[in-house]
Amino acid sequence: MVYNMDFLQQLNVWAKGDALQGKIMVGTGLLLALALPFLFKKEYPLFNGMFIPICLLVLVNLGYGGFLLYSRPKHVESISKLYQQNPRETVKKELQKARTDNKNYTLLKPIWAMLIIISALAFFFINNEYFKGASLGMICLSVGFLLIDTFLHYRLIPYLELTMDAVFSLSGVQIICDR
Repeated sequence: MVYNMDFLQQLNVWAKGDALQGKIMVGTGLLLALALPFLFKKEYPLFNGMFIPICLLVLVNLGYGGFLLYSRPKHVESISKLYQQNPRETVKKELQKARTDNKNYTLLKPIWAMLIIISALAFFFINNEYFKGASLGMICLSVGFLLIDTFLHYRLIPYLELTMDAVFSLSGVQIICDR
């Protein structure tokens, strides 16, 4: 079956892309972590206000990036083994997971965009330097989260589509549609 090989290949492509993003996130997190002491060493209220949101961005980059780097190769291993035992159930479970992830990314991206807008408006309407810095930090944090989720979602979509095709293929149902 063509779909069987395509499913495992697409699983590998998706997992390698997420692992690469994990490497980039960890690298970015390390660079930001190294820059933090220099940026916030001085007594500038604007920089001090940015400190907590930037620290959160560093923690997410290091934590979630490390998680992606560690978990995706193991996920491919476990799914490949399960697929050899029971292809239909494995693909159905992967489809459910991919649909849940797709729903989450679709929900989160507008939230990050709204936080960017709210933080930008707050920057212009707040007079206190510390809170201006906090709003700038929130802009950085929200942009970072938006980028992370956008790239993860972008890679998930072809995997989701092929997984849906594989479910129908393994069920013996043919789909006729224009792509």
